[in-house]
Amino acid sequence: MTAKRNDRPQSMLGQVVKRTEFTLGVIIIILFILAGTFTKNFMSPYNLTNLAKQGAIVGVMAIAQTVIIITGGIDISGGAIAGLGCMTMALLQTRTETPFAVTVVACIAVTVLCGLLNGIIIFDLNVPAMIATLGTQTVIRGIVKLLCSGLNVTFTDARILDIGTNKLFGTIPHLALIWMIVAIVVFVILRYTVFGRNLYVIGSGMDVARLSGIKVRKMSYLVYSFAGLLYGIAAIMLAARVGMAQPGTGEGYDMNAIAAAVIGGASLAGGRGAVTGTLLGTVLMVLITNAGTAFQIDPYILDVTTGVLIIFAVAMDMIKSRKKG
Repeated sequence: MTAKRNDRPQSMLGQVVKRTEFTLGVIIIILFILAGTFTKNFMSPYNLTNLAKQGAIVGVMAIAQTVIIITGGIDISGGAIAGLGCMTMALLQTRTETPFAVTVVACIAVTVLCGLLNGIIIFDLNVPAMIATLGTQTVIRGIVKLLCSGLNVTFTDARILDIGTNKLFGTIPHLALIWMIVAIVVFVILRYTVFGRNLYVIGSGMDVARLSGIKVRKMSYLVYSFAGLLYGIAAIMLAARVGMAQPGTGEGYDMNAIAAAVIGGASLAGGRGAVTGTLLGTVLMVLITNAGTAFQIDPYILDVTTGVLIIFAVAMDMIKSRKKG
């Protein structure tokens, strides 16, 4: 009896240690300690605030990617969709003097519709997700440039700018607060709702999902539309952080978001992923860049390091998938 009681805590501890979140947490803590000990300004309030702001926008988009990747899909048009949402807000505000609340609703509506379009192309036209979203990314980028004639559009409403500069209790940036609220909401959806559980079933296989009575077409529409909603939130955050809409707004964010999700344990084969892992994956990516700058490491070396990390994460995911298969 005693042996069995002792084995149980050990096995639980072993499961915790094997989790992706545990490994990422340890790496993040080590990086924080090293950067805080051997650099001058890393732990300054200004830099920590900047670190939170850097992670917030990528973090929201990475959560959207996690939801999609769980189903076995992928979306490389997220940055372009967020850019279109941001440009929509800017043009409505500067050219038509549309009320602030209406510009926000318009931004969300545009990004949700773009997400729904992705879902329709992928499911109804049976186009692979990678190709479909590459196509929509290119189309949307072209639309953004046509709308603004290739020029930057500056926001004039102080309310959008306040989101990027204000802090809760003078310490927590509003951008980081939005990120945390989105993370909590999506965590609850994935863990405790039928919609969330259905995502994992779809990721395990379309045939399994259909046999389980899941309406796969409806779920495909909902998944990409929901991602579009999160891209819209990211678009508002981009507008608040940069203060303007640019022809290339959102470029690079989609790939960074996918990388953060995969590093956080989301499986490109589908059926696996968690908000907690994605949060830590985002923090690690931003931390590598921020700490590397503090150590005065060549930015190109940091790009190489991030790329190697992504390849390693995907390779480990493929190995795990083959073992399970």
